[in-house]
Amino acid sequence: MFGFFFQMFGLCAGAFLAGVLLTWLTMRSRSSPAAVVDAGTLSIMEEPVAAAPAIKANSRTMMFHTPESPYYKRMKGDAFFHSPEDARRAGYTMWTPRPRVPAGA
Repeated sequence: MFGFFFQMFGLCAGAFLAGVLLTWLTMRSRSSPAAVVDAGTLSIMEEPVAAAPAIKANSRTMMFHTPESPYYKRMKGDAFFHSPEDARRAGYTMWTPRPRVPAGA
């Protein structure tokens, strides 16, 4: 019984180490991140630094939020635009404040 356990443990450990080695070898052969940014393209793990879109939009509600919106920081947004005009051209509408409903109504 213990022989089977050690045999399975050895096979699993070997497969794990082989995966780690193959991943390390493929990641090592890629160019450095500084060279990728200088070439004008971004690698998968890098975020664009300059000229980030300032308008966040939700494609389900077709509404966009500007930095002045009180919901801007907490909304994730699945579409991004550089200006409100770009968002309007794409068919989105600007956020509007929600009316406050009195507690007694």
